Amino acid sequence: MKRILLAGAMDATSQTFVRQLSENNQLQLTVYTPSAVTLPQTVTALTEETLDEGGLTASMMDQDIVVALIPTIKLANTVTTLITAAQATGTSQVIVSRTDDIVELPGQIRDARRQLMTAHLNFDLVDGLAGVSTLLAVNPAPTAVFDPETSFPIEQMMS
Repeated sequence: MKRILLAGAMDATSQTFVRQLSENNQLQLTVYTPSAVTLPQTVTALTEETLDEGGLTASMMDQDIVVALIPTIKLANTVTTLITAAQATGTSQVIVSRTDDIVELPGQIRDARRQLMTAHLNFDLVDGLAGVSTLLAVNPAPTAVFDPETSFPIEQMMS
């Protein structure tokens, strides 16, 4: 079983992502968030600030993968705390995902990447939850697949 910590603010999209991941019985999820959110009963929920180094370090204990969901404006500061906690716990893999598409702050992205590289962590810096899903090697959302030889549902309703 893969133990995954998701740390950061949980908007509606992130909460849906967590619910979908929780349906995978090969994953054990912990969410560390400053947001008061409702999560599935199978998910361990911890409500603390992401910049709280002690709390983040404690939540990383015994986790296989840490996924940090960070808005670009807070990227460099949060990565500093994330690195300290990951090094203290010996976390083997860190995935940092920007939760927005702000491109006007290239310094934040550059600083975060430089910090992660000099920390000598096994890390990935991605944009959005699709990148996280790919790196976790899970597909959280089952998708409908249509055979090209058959009609789509809307076409079936029209005939």
